[in-house]
Amino acid sequence: MKYYKITLGGRGSEIYPFKINEDQLEKFIEGDVERDGLNYDEICELLGIESYFDSANETYMGPYTETFYMKVENELGEIVYETESFDYDNCNFTNVYCDDNKYLLIEDYCKGEHIIYDLPLEEEFDINKLSYNLVDISCQIELVCGINYGTENCELYKSYGDTSSKGYYYHLINQIVNFEKIKKQ
Repeated sequence: MKYYKITLGGRGSEIYPFKINEDQLEKFIEGDVERDGLNYDEICELLGIESYFDSANETYMGPYTETFYMKVENELGEIVYETESFDYDNCNFTNVYCDDNKYLLIEDYCKGEHIIYDLPLEEEFDINKLSYNLVDISCQIELVCGINYGTENCELYKSYGDTSSKGYYYHLINQIVNFEKIKKQ
């Protein structure tokens, strides 16, 4: 058995999605949440939560495709493969939160090693067997959230690496339709 450490990193995000109602949407627009018009406590109060980590929806973490890097090391720590470009031809693409619901997406912008795999293989590592799991969140934020090797999903071998937060961004989804309603009031 051979073991390989696969690191996915670069600039990226952890996304905390919150489904919101029309009243919350209007309050977030009025508070100018997308331009940091509301502080952490005000946002949590409007969402009815204690922390951004309390999202009932699935969160996603990973590097952006445009700043993606991957490094594969063997048991001795020797680099056997490395890239600083994302291969769109070799990915499994999923859209999430692109529906008709309203969302506040809280994006924790971060840099570093987002995802690390300790992958056991019976064979030498073959880059041609690796594919990426790409998630397009609300049809505007693409994150590389995982890998597959051959036909195997590698979630079992996944852990999260060391990243440093560079700040939060707030995205209101489906707000354009609602601006017309607010302007009429």
